[in-house]
Amino acid sequence: MDWINLKTSDLECALNKPQLEILKAQSLKSPGREPAAEILDSVVVRIRAEVAASGLNAIDPDHSRIPPELKECALRLAAEALQTRLPQMELTDRQCRLADEARETLARVARGELPVSSPLFGVRTGLPRKGANFGAARRVATRKSTRGL
Repeated sequence: MDWINLKTSDLECALNKPQLEILKAQSLKSPGREPAAEILDSVVVRIRAEVAASGLNAIDPDHSRIPPELKECALRLAAEALQTRLPQMELTDRQCRLADEARETLARVARGELPVSSPLFGVRTGLPRKGANFGAARRVATRKSTRGL
């Protein structure tokens, strides 16, 4: 499945009407800066890092794309990050809970417990993590083999 780009218009799904009005007012105050776009970029970087951390998943060579199944996680984390940038935009309890769930989902992806879809043209991020083998070494000299020496 092809990975997706996030747009600022996608935030309409994660924010309520008063929050969207605050965001639009802030965009009109400073036309050269778009706080939502900057935050979405940083969230995309974080998600790509978590996907790459497991070693199981391939990532898209385009640095602005994320797996489609992590879109909701990205929007929830972006809404939370917007609140830190715009303090007058308060999050609801539900939005805080959804942001916590998004962080847990990303942690599961990073641990390799939750694989994500591969991009059409993926780049491998490394070898999968393997558990360490802590067994006893094979014994060359034992009591039985050295008896009578």
